[in-house]
Amino acid sequence: MDKTVGAVSAAAIITTGVAAWALYKFLETRQKLKQYVAKYDDAREVQRQLVHHYGDLKDLPLLKEVIPPEAEGYHSRLSHFCSEVCQRHGVPRGRVLDVGCGPGGLSFHLSSHFQKVVGTDISYPMIAAGQQLKQFAEFGAPFSSEGGNHISFIRVRVPDSAVRERVVFWDEDASALFYTSGKFNCIIVSNTITDMEDPKTFLETIANYTETNGVLIISDVYNWLNGPEELLGGEGECLTWSTVNKILEKEWTYEEETNIPFYVPRCKRLALVGNTHVSVWKRKPEEI
Repeated sequence: MDKTVGAVSAAAIITTGVAAWALYKFLETRQKLKQYVAKYDDAREVQRQLVHHYGDLKDLPLLKEVIPPEAEGYHSRLSHFCSEVCQRHGVPRGRVLDVGCGPGGLSFHLSSHFQKVVGTDISYPMIAAGQQLKQFAEFGAPFSSEGGNHISFIRVRVPDSAVRERVVFWDEDASALFYTSGKFNCIIVSNTITDMEDPKTFLETIANYTETNGVLIISDVYNWLNGPEELLGGEGECLTWSTVNKILEKEWTYEEETNIPFYVPRCKRLALVGNTHVSVWKRKPEEI
């Protein structure tokens, strides 16, 4: 066989193999993304998140007996922490990005501290719920009593301190950002890192959307499906903070941390209670 023909045939096989692998990975990624979106597009999950973001335990008396008081008001306390961090580190409280904002509870709390708030989420129904609250300020959200068709209505309301006109919502995937409205002084990622399709890429590129000396605040319980090493990389026994530090250290400096508890109601007798680890990172000055 002619050597040239053989070389061309080998190259064609390699190219076809690479293309087939790329197609496989694309389809695999798309399927995972569809599963994630389906989870947060589910009407009952939107309803639970609305109660989590805006509800009052007074409307859930069976849970009020067992939920610790410090787990209430998560979004309010996190927004105050973000504001205090900016004040301590000399960061203007101008523009803040709320990544994975869900139905917008944290975004509205942030609006009482920052001049402009952008809430972004991959789930359109979540964003639509936040937009509806921006327009009407309050409504009755259905909540399944026992996970079935029997529901009660719980009042959800934008906090009185919120400045609704400062808040805008974008339907966008945080793992593939295409922001066209400049940079942000503060970026907050609340219980979202472990749900991202590609959190490593997000962490590697988020500096592109942050003002010099701006801050990144990550709040999460690190409930990974298969550990942080699967999506963030690393070898051996990996913990999220150390892995994130390795990814961010080139463009960010670690500043401080705290813990903020929270709860998410699942039905009138069941709630998930967690204690988020909140870490603060400051953008390094750009090299000249």
